[in-house]
Amino acid sequence: MELQQAIANHSGSFHCEALSDAAITRSIGFFHRITPAHNTTDIPDLPGLRAFYSQFGNVLFYADADSGEAAILLASPSDWTHLRRHFEGWTEAMGPDEREEYLPEWVDAALVIGEEPGTGNYLLMPTTGEQAGHLYLFDHDGFDFIEQAPDIISYAWKQLDLDDSALLVIATHLRFISDATPHQWWIRELRDNRGNVARTYE
Repeated sequence: MELQQAIANHSGSFHCEALSDAAITRSIGFFHRITPAHNTTDIPDLPGLRAFYSQFGNVLFYADADSGEAAILLASPSDWTHLRRHFEGWTEAMGPDEREEYLPEWVDAALVIGEEPGTGNYLLMPTTGEQAGHLYLFDHDGFDFIEQAPDIISYAWKQLDLDDSALLVIATHLRFISDATPHQWWIRELRDNRGNVARTYE
């Protein structure tokens, strides 16, 4: 329950500038959206996975109510098959030689448990081998599989304390486009109620 309370209580704001004119600034509040947990009987017995989903249905991190955009989704298990189909859109046309060169051995049996919404990037969890239970980000731009955390619970805690490099990653795909403003926005700084300050500039 400690993690659930920490996520529910975490809030703050992004200080942003308009991409078209850095002199135009805006403060955008963020929150994390949690849905109720479901039955965990069918969830694989991987490190932290059942424990996480005994507390959460899904978690949407760094959401903006105005634009509807968000940085990261840890999806409900009922959505994993849907995410898997979208991830396979990047790999299904690859031949055997390409798969051997570009894809890790564990990818075919991996769970696709989340995404960076709207980016084509997905969060994968191997189910076999030494990496079982670890969390990887598939970044389609470089076709990279980047290890994020040793388990989903560690990953969730990590999202509550973004450093400069992590903020820069989410700033690349959040634009906060809405009817409230004609601008697209670039995050310059994050400040939150945990005392964190992170910046995308030196």
